[in-house]
Amino acid sequence: MFLIRAIAGTLAACCLLADCGGVSLLPDATPEERLSRARAYLDDGDGRKSMAAYRTIAGLYPGTEWEEEARLGVARSQRELGDYFAAVQEYQTFQRRYPRSSRVGDAVLEIAYCYVDQQASPAYDQEWNTKAIRQFEEYIAGHPDHPRIEEGRRGLLEARTHRARKEFENAVTYVKLRRFSAARFYFQIVLDDWGDTPLAHEARYEMARTYELANDDDEAIRWLEICLNEGAEGELAEKARTRLAKLRGLERADND
Repeated sequence: MFLIRAIAGTLAACCLLADCGGVSLLPDATPEERLSRARAYLDDGDGRKSMAAYRTIAGLYPGTEWEEEARLGVARSQRELGDYFAAVQEYQTFQRRYPRSSRVGDAVLEIAYCYVDQQASPAYDQEWNTKAIRQFEEYIAGHPDHPRIEEGRRGLLEARTHRARKEFENAVTYVKLRRFSAARFYFQIVLDDWGDTPLAHEARYEMARTYELANDDDEAIRWLEICLNEGAEGELAEKARTRLAKLRGLERADND
């Protein structure tokens, strides 16, 4: 057994001394320097080289914090290569193998990003978006003191905004078709299910517009007031105030 281990160690060392698979890991370097080289490959977008480097490092330093970082590096390299299924599997394996590691939070968070990356496929956009939202929520609930918690909260908001935009775009389509009841239905979904996203303010403004277009000025005024009272800002708030002033002016003219 001792001989087998010695041979394995020799082979690993040779792999470092040689340019193994096109990957040079500095034969006389420290573990940190080797990890730095692997990170450089990944930062340069060369997922194949970084994955080979991280796998070599993980094999050289079993049971150490360097192995932990290298295992995460393998998953990140797979994500860089677009192999999201393999990346998620690697992150999940990391969580099972190192349940007490301070890096578990990184694994949980980065699974969410794997799902976000897959939203680009129109056929499965909603499925991956739902998974991303749930994964961000799992990260935030399970790792409230993690150093990347604010990043996770931003990721969750972006994922929720992505979903809200789909409903918002459906509503806008119906406005163009002058099918105002259908448009209001989808604007209301934005408000009920995705009210924490920036699109909620736009949905309130556009809700007012559907009533204005339908010649229901009273409801249009009510929704513009809600839009402003709920904290619309910037250009949208200015538009709402302008429309509100115009509609109130028309209302006063009618009363006169």
